[in-house]
Amino acid sequence: MSQLPLVASAISSIIESPVKTYDECIANGLKIDPSQILDLDTIYKRSLTRINEEVLEFVPPENMTTRDSSEQIQIFVIPLESHVVESQSMFVDPSITVLEFKKAICAKFEYNIETIRLIFRCQQLDDRKTLASYEIQKGRTIQVLSRVIGGSGFYVIKSDLLDPSYDYDFTYLKDNGTTFLRGKELYKRPYGWMRIALNVRKYGNNNTWLGHVGNSPHEWPVSYHGTKKEFAESIANEGYLVSKGKRFLFGKGIYSSPDIGIAERYAGEFDHNNVKYLVIFQNRVNPAGFQRHLNDKYWVTPKDEDIRPYGLCFKRIGLIQCSTN
Repeated sequence: MSQLPLVASAISSIIESPVKTYDECIANGLKIDPSQILDLDTIYKRSLTRINEEVLEFVPPENMTTRDSSEQIQIFVIPLESHVVESQSMFVDPSITVLEFKKAICAKFEYNIETIRLIFRCQQLDDRKTLASYEIQKGRTIQVLSRVIGGSGFYVIKSDLLDPSYDYDFTYLKDNGTTFLRGKELYKRPYGWMRIALNVRKYGNNNTWLGHVGNSPHEWPVSYHGTKKEFAESIANEGYLVSKGKRFLFGKGIYSSPDIGIAERYAGEFDHNNVKYLVIFQNRVNPAGFQRHLNDKYWVTPKDEDIRPYGLCFKRIGLIQCSTN
């Protein structure tokens, strides 16, 4: 039986947007625009939670757009509810990216970042560019609009997203003390979880990074990444050293853990066919591209390309109680 419907439910929960399978759309006669189809890269980047400098420094939401107030300028934002709310003033550093500015807007107005787009001078702003690149200066106005994909409001995943030949069910397996290594690091297998393998063809034909020899210098170690939105804030809070009266800054980047038990604290939760599940990404991490923190409890990967997903781990946590009334 295809695991794609389960994966669709998980991804829908992670990115907070409806996700359907390709076969479901065809069966229901739904028109699919190419822009609606999700690939592995898009899913993963939208799923990643990371700690940026703003979180590490515990900057209040209203000031998240910059670290240096001397370079701030005042601009105005017309929110989604513009029919009832006038434009709002915000102070920003023009050197920040559009994505960073979106995060500040979402913190201020409590929006879901996946559902908004920003417009300036009738042009939609690219997340990767800076405000300065659009010549956004003091006193300018930016409009927030809803983001509708292909006019449909849902995403689509196809069967080629998965690689069933590498699925592995650890649900009923227990740790018997056997040691496993990947990339010269201890591999803590996801006991109690079911792994659905992702198609990693996008990374090319050289799969030595995905090896299982254990002591090969070409292999990448295994880590786990929870998708809960509070992930970054939870870890940042854990890094607060009360005894010394200061915050222990781990560094900016993508946080994961070599221990699935730790990652489970930040696992996303979703429902599928009246069953509740947790979901976590299983990754390989470039050994040359991460830093260790809190006695190897957390790994921080500054660059996206140095952490690669190769599986989604699922755990059943209960049934949904249906009312008989």
